[in-house]
Amino acid sequence: MTARVAPTQSPPLGLIAPFFLAAPLGLVAAGLLLANAGHLSFQAINLPRNVAITHAVVLGWITTTMMGALYQMAPAVLSGRLWSERLARVQFVIHVLSVSFFVWSAWQWDVPLMGIAGSGIFVSLVLFMANAGVAVARARSRSVPRAAAALGLAWLAIAGGLGLTWVGTLEHLWFPITMGRLSAHAHVGLVGWLGITLMGLSYQLVPMFNVVTRVRPRFGTPVLIIMSLALTTFAAVVATDPGPAVRLPLALLLAVAPLLWGVDVVRLLLGRSKRRLDIQGHSMLVALVWLVLAVLLGAGAALGTPFTPGDESARWLLAYAAAGIGGWLGSALIGNSFKILPFLIWYHRYRPRVGLEAVPVVSDIYSERLATVALAGVSLAVATVAVSALVGSVPALQAGGALLVVGGLLHLVGLVHMFLPKHASRAPQPALSKRITV
Repeated sequence: MTARVAPTQSPPLGLIAPFFLAAPLGLVAAGLLLANAGHLSFQAINLPRNVAITHAVVLGWITTTMMGALYQMAPAVLSGRLWSERLARVQFVIHVLSVSFFVWSAWQWDVPLMGIAGSGIFVSLVLFMANAGVAVARARSRSVPRAAAALGLAWLAIAGGLGLTWVGTLEHLWFPITMGRLSAHAHVGLVGWLGITLMGLSYQLVPMFNVVTRVRPRFGTPVLIIMSLALTTFAAVVATDPGPAVRLPLALLLAVAPLLWGVDVVRLLLGRSKRRLDIQGHSMLVALVWLVLAVLLGAGAALGTPFTPGDESARWLLAYAAAGIGGWLGSALIGNSFKILPFLIWYHRYRPRVGLEAVPVVSDIYSERLATVALAGVSLAVATVAVSALVGSVPALQAGGALLVVGGLLHLVGLVHMFLPKHASRAPQPALSKRITV
């Protein structure tokens, strides 16, 4: 089910760290845009400001974090060697510049510039898929995390192709871009690329960080199969713009696999050997709460938002997006970022000194308090955005944007804090027992 960890194959810290450190800036950018939003944000999900906010969060914050995580886990967990570390560094620069350019051009709705920036993002995704894909293909383990990484990259290729097509269509009017087609593109990226990858890697990270040895997950492989089949069905049918009678069953079908995954996560956390939950465990529980809320809000949105005025039909869609993207995916990635990056810092900075002097363990490198505050800050921001969308309050929506800025900065401060010199909280370990404490 899980793969054997090979820490000696970890990529350089200077390759992985920039992805994690740059990612929260995407959340900050989204918050700044949302803090100046108006009633138009409730009228249509595809208005320029909403498009810019969505891509700042999805491509700037969550995807950038996931790229760094996969670049680390593919070699260190799946034992697959990257195609080129230099290529990964080049891809990072292209990705950050292209996403920043796209968010700005989408906000201004400058379609020619959106096409240029979108092409840059597509190049970044191709380079990432080639580099990470080679590592996944070279992996020796046949595990759920490896299968999830492969499936996630396949869905990323589809989402990237659709996104580039939509941008080209805006400029050249090849065909109408309907709400159903936009929904298909959004869910392929969010549920296919990010959701499947997150769920699959969690089957490795949750047992590893919480020392789960007595309990095994029940739905690992079924989750990947059900999710892929459900997403294929959802995207193909919803692209035809069906009515509520069809959309609701599609939405419920899409929720089956994530809910089964949630059952597995709860079972693993209950069966842990660790006495107390750390930031990773708490973040997974918070993510599960947001997952349930996202399922409920998604069902309401699929019904056609019957509880909102006709001229503000995007309310439930905004609340659903906030819960699913910022709540479910965002919370889980915050917790894992405070475990993956500290391990890399420990491994490259302190492991060579084990047995020679007292060195900090992984838990000494990050601040549990800062991590918890960042998780709470982002959750409060997401809750404010979701509630403001449901009730149609512009001041509350703007307050949610300001809170997102604070949450993104808290996340960034917590990550930067890890690079400060740390002191050991335990006695020196003998040279022959270079143990990794998570």
